[in-house]
Amino acid sequence: MHEIHYFFTPILDTLIDFDSNDWYLYPLVTLETAKKLRDQSSYKKDIEHLNASYDRLHKITLDLITVTLYGRKYGRQFVIEIQKELSSSNFLDYNNQVRQDILHHLNITTADFIIHRHFTKKYLRETLHEFHHRFSQSPATLIYPKDCSECLEIEAVSHSTLKNYLPSIEKIA
Repeated sequence: MHEIHYFFTPILDTLIDFDSNDWYLYPLVTLETAKKLRDQSSYKKDIEHLNASYDRLHKITLDLITVTLYGRKYGRQFVIEIQKELSSSNFLDYNNQVRQDILHHLNITTADFIIHRHFTKKYLRETLHEFHHRFSQSPATLIYPKDCSECLEIEAVSHSTLKNYLPSIEKIA
């Protein structure tokens, strides 16, 4: 059995197929990702929309990290709900009401959510530091064997490739 730490970008990296996996999810927000989101959408390719894209991606990421404090299962459910609700073409529609609707669906109160929010900014800084220390592209993955004797680092690999690869390393482990 392996412990998998998965660095991904909300909206761009679809996780619906990964709901059954008990991975540690680390959402990332970078200017490069915001630019990619903006460029894939129907938004103008200007600095105003780049800033808006970064701001919205940052908000989504902080919200996801906050929900994950309730447990990884809640975090996976939250990101799947966001990805059902939003696509790369309308991700700027994410606002407090969308968040509130998803929190209600997950049975998390806004008051409880806000209490944990202060922790997430520090956690996001640490996650981004860890990511940039090891990787230059996402999605990226750290796979630790049960005995933690070594770590396999995988960068810029598609979800389907990673999902197909994991059973093969189980057989040789």
